[in-house]
Amino acid sequence: MLILLLLIIIFIFKRLHIFDGLFASKPLLIDNTPLVIREIRSIAELNTATLYQEIVVDSIAPSAIPLQAKREIVLIVKGRVLAGIDLQQLQDKDVYVKEDSVHIILPQATIRDVIINPSAIETFYEFGRWSNEEITALKLSAREKLLASAVEKNLLDRADTKAKAVITQFLKVAKFEKIRVDIQHSLP
Repeated sequence: MLILLLLIIIFIFKRLHIFDGLFASKPLLIDNTPLVIREIRSIAELNTATLYQEIVVDSIAPSAIPLQAKREIVLIVKGRVLAGIDLQQLQDKDVYVKEDSVHIILPQATIRDVIINPSAIETFYEFGRWSNEEITALKLSAREKLLASAVEKNLLDRADTKAKAVITQFLKVAKFEKIRVDIQHSLP
């Protein structure tokens, strides 16, 4: 009889949902902001835009021997400029995570590297003798022209746009539903 009474009381309490949630475990909430930052920082450098270009540099100089013709040289330099963001600069204040939402402010893209492979330098025309220092000065001139071309062709803006897309995709894979990625623009 006592057992029947207990079963009836349990049945009534279950039916009325009186103790629902009383003994149920609550979900464990973990602030995953540090985890997100650590995972993104592990990428380190994110090169997101590249400019490949051929640059022509030339020089005309007087001859070292009096009464001899001027020296001339024309080089064709193939190079590339890499632009991207340094994710090591990402700080805790740049990432906000709440449940399935994340907001990240990425550092602005910079020129990461200018690469001129020595085998990609072709002497198109040469008259006279040129020293290694003079050739090096021409190569540096080609490097500066590559940088100027990258700026002219908005390589940094393209790198920012691509970085936002790559990080957004990374966060989608990490199962975030609401994602906002901005670029931190420095003041002029």
